[in-house]
Amino acid sequence: MKKAKYIILLTVLMLGFSGCSDFLDLEPQGSENSANFFDTQENGVRSIIGIYDMLQLDEGAGPDGQWMGHHHDFFLSDIRSDDAEKGSNDGDYGAMWEMLDFTMTSQIGFASDFWIHGFWGVSRTNYALDNLPKVSWSPSVRDRLIGEASFMRAYFYWYLVRAYGGVPLFTSAVKPSDFGKVKRATLNECYTQIAADLTKAIELLPEKGTIPVAETGRVSKGAARALLARIYMYQIGTDIESKITWQQVYDQTSAVINSGEFALLPNYAKLWETESKNNSESVFEVQFAVGASDTAPGSIGTNFYNFQGNRKDDSGWGFNNPTPDLVEAYNVSVTKDPRLSCVVYGESFNNGVLYGAKKKYDRNEQGSDWLNRKAALPVKPALAKASDRNIKIIRYADVLLMHAEASWHLNKFDEATAKVNMIRNRARNSTYCMGYAEGKMDYSAAPTSVNLPDINSTGDQLLQDIWKERRLELAMEQIRFYDLVRTGRYFAVIDNEKNLRRAPGQNYGLGVKAYKQFPNIKTNGLAKSIDGPNGNKVPLMPIPQTETQAWNLEQNPGY
Repeated sequence: MKKAKYIILLTVLMLGFSGCSDFLDLEPQGSENSANFFDTQENGVRSIIGIYDMLQLDEGAGPDGQWMGHHHDFFLSDIRSDDAEKGSNDGDYGAMWEMLDFTMTSQIGFASDFWIHGFWGVSRTNYALDNLPKVSWSPSVRDRLIGEASFMRAYFYWYLVRAYGGVPLFTSAVKPSDFGKVKRATLNECYTQIAADLTKAIELLPEKGTIPVAETGRVSKGAARALLARIYMYQIGTDIESKITWQQVYDQTSAVINSGEFALLPNYAKLWETESKNNSESVFEVQFAVGASDTAPGSIGTNFYNFQGNRKDDSGWGFNNPTPDLVEAYNVSVTKDPRLSCVVYGESFNNGVLYGAKKKYDRNEQGSDWLNRKAALPVKPALAKASDRNIKIIRYADVLLMHAEASWHLNKFDEATAKVNMIRNRARNSTYCMGYAEGKMDYSAAPTSVNLPDINSTGDQLLQDIWKERRLELAMEQIRFYDLVRTGRYFAVIDNEKNLRRAPGQNYGLGVKAYKQFPNIKTNGLAKSIDGPNGNKVPLMPIPQTETQAWNLEQNPGY
């Protein structure tokens, strides 16, 4: 939606991405066009594959990201939190500094990249949803495809709403007559549409266990329920008009749990290796594979891991690195929590061993003592920007922790405790990460004297313990910022974190950097926030200037 043509022409772009004949090839003239494309079931399936393709699109659809820059979720969700910092060297991707201090403007590309990607996804889903109800082929296949498209439209609108607040709502393909006339919907109106789409998806999607192996990765009924629960939780804490209750969160997570379709992987360490794609704990993850290109639209791999790799050993660009505050949260000298080995690696941790070998590090090229172990790869891909490791969006562990939090709010304290202790039990019985022991590429390294007893707290302390367990379990998984915002803790936590004690000259963390370079994070952020429930402040990105001008959209506060 950067300009009207992007949305109007996306139907043509989708056909191109779906493997149809070249739009300019006149030989098959009249045989297939946008009016008759859905006449075949095969093309109906292709339309949905084109939507999944948008999930995989790391950057622009032209050479060197001409149309759209990088828009990884961790930019907004990890780096803006107390879990992670920008990383890399100070001069690389300077727009992230502006993001951190809320000084970015609506003119820079960073503000547009998420907007463009989100509305490209919405456009593709609307094209499918406009046409699928009218097809004459298999009703069961049609309904499943409608369920998938409904899930994806909800996902892409959630992707937009959490960054920008209320956005224009399009539930069918954009017409030329719409240009400049569609206003921003309210936050509540957006959430209402998202919930309606996910409710439709829950009705029409199959359970995970019935999806054929050849179709692994396509969304299931459980994925729709889990996403709806996650969005309800965020809405409760950010939408001042919300009537959503914790009972609704509880009902969705209960349905996922009671379905019997998911289970915790016994060893936490195995979650983060390519061998464990789409395991029993996987609720929703974006699929990738090895291909012959690392540039869109031909790439079927991801740049997600290259972005976060070690610059010193040429395995990546060094962004999104754990902070001292996150490392300290594990209190590993006391707890011996093996999960930390899956979160960090670096010169000051385990003698710098990664996948069984000592690596070289350069703090000036990573901005931190640590790099993100969950994003580390055992071998650099032949095409650096095209890893075949999937990106996990929702794990069953998150569902259990959401259920625990909902249970607490409903005074079901025993149930809350039981669910959070399922996470604790798995953690204390896990090994260290693969290749933790030098010279070995296995899971043979196991901690001794792990001190992670069951949680048995009560009252407000139990809620605090559930929140902390979410941080430890889901660290560096693009969730922390949103957890802090929805619970009203963001500005207090980030203001405290940026002023933590650091030795003179240390150059890592949102600690010294934020204190020296960005003393006004809280002030700027509050000015660029909207009011949520109970006095909660919800920070937002700027609406791209191209959109406010071309569509006459109201800009977010402070921009």
